[in-house]
Amino acid sequence: MVKRDRIEPTKTQIAGKPWQGLVSLPTHALARSPAFTLTELLVAIGILSIMFTLLFIPMTQAFDNARRGRILAELQNAADYALEIMVRELVQAIEVMPQERVDINGQPLDLLDGVSGDDDTLSRIDFVVRSVKDDTLSPGDWRQAYTVVTYYIRLGDPSRPFRYMDTGDQPSNRRQIFRAHWRVDPNIAPEPQQRDAQGRWIVSGAWIMADLSGLPKDKPPQNGGLISFNALTPPDIDVADLRFTVERRSKIEYRDRKPVAVVVEMVLRKPTPGARIKGGNPNETDVPSLFIRRRVRVVLPNVQ
Repeated sequence: MVKRDRIEPTKTQIAGKPWQGLVSLPTHALARSPAFTLTELLVAIGILSIMFTLLFIPMTQAFDNARRGRILAELQNAADYALEIMVRELVQAIEVMPQERVDINGQPLDLLDGVSGDDDTLSRIDFVVRSVKDDTLSPGDWRQAYTVVTYYIRLGDPSRPFRYMDTGDQPSNRRQIFRAHWRVDPNIAPEPQQRDAQGRWIVSGAWIMADLSGLPKDKPPQNGGLISFNALTPPDIDVADLRFTVERRSKIEYRDRKPVAVVVEMVLRKPTPGARIKGGNPNETDVPSLFIRRRVRVVLPNVQ
């Protein structure tokens, strides 16, 4: 007969005290604590990722739409500001100078708009005013004199080439609308006397200059020159197109074909948020730009 020894629990001495009893571990203490398995954790992470993705996509689209709306508002405000000044001054014009003009070599007007050698005849307009009501751009000394106001398109920095996008240390150089208020003088703008075979006036001086910011300053008692020079659009907005179309009376004699209205057309644009340079060309983007088109017809009541 096999004699089985009874297994006695291990005696433990606590804190140096004599034995006070037997300590035995309960059976449930040896069981594993409840926890997530690796599979359950991966499933939970996957579900959370899907939920966050579904949440962030609409938020990102909302932010993009907000940025687009802000840019369109900037374009609208810039167009409204420029047109407000143009309309106010064109209404008070007493004469609109002919746009069809060439230099003594027969070359048409070529503005500093980033494209050389093209015909920019319609991108500039010159008109005579007696005085401009509510004029805050010119000194008060010349608000009651016969002067010329010129609108035209030009690069923000004419000494640099056109650059639509910023590239590293090369900032953008976009086109803007400029306003030159000046007084005619035979030394800087001789009166045209002849026309070519196509009926275009042969002009010189300020009448054919690509940029009027270089005119001498006109201060009393000088006879003529630049009174004020201002940009009508901000430098961060590109004027993609500017066009002035003069409507005249239907008369056989040119002297009788007085202007009756001026149609102003412009296109302003700005890069879409997140747009990048396409193919290394700083003048092209991988996504279409945001732009607005404006067209205004201004009647000339004071031109007789």
